[in-house]
Amino acid sequence: MMRRILVALVLSCLASPAFAANYDAAPVVSAHRAGNGGEARASVDIHAPTTRVWTVLSSCANARRFMRDLISCRVLQRGRGWEVREHRIRGWLMHPVMRNVLRVTLTPNRRLAFHRVSGDWARSQGAWTLTPIDNGRGTHVTYHISAAINGPVSVPQATLINGVRRTLSDLRRVSEARAAA
Repeated sequence: MMRRILVALVLSCLASPAFAANYDAAPVVSAHRAGNGGEARASVDIHAPTTRVWTVLSSCANARRFMRDLISCRVLQRGRGWEVREHRIRGWLMHPVMRNVLRVTLTPNRRLAFHRVSGDWARSQGAWTLTPIDNGRGTHVTYHISAAINGPVSVPQATLINGVRRTLSDLRRVSEARAAA
């Protein structure tokens, strides 16, 4: 089972415009514990052009539509090709709201990379990469995140995998709805 997931992940990472789109497939996600947190890699094909997916992915105004635990997203600073954003995220009973301040590097319609600047996280870094597929009618999205929360709380691997899968599924749903509109 793990070998099949690994093979699927490698193949999805190699996706290019020449590969056939699979718009109905569930997001492919692999994750593992890393230090006091975890890392995940994931991919999904979205039946919408990269410009539509980028509009959803790169905007604070749209972030809550595909990141279910996000309470708010606010741009604190902006420069050419970058932003500093504050995310407030649902936590748990002892820490109901968590703050994560990120520097986001934006390469329009191609890549959104982020890394932690401050907040309640010990580590939060990763990237979203968009690749046109299906002669520009679709987008292959890859996502990588390495994250850890300060303190004794750890996120179970299954929770990390399910959260990343849900985020990619929601990104696809929102992007495809925008494309159809």
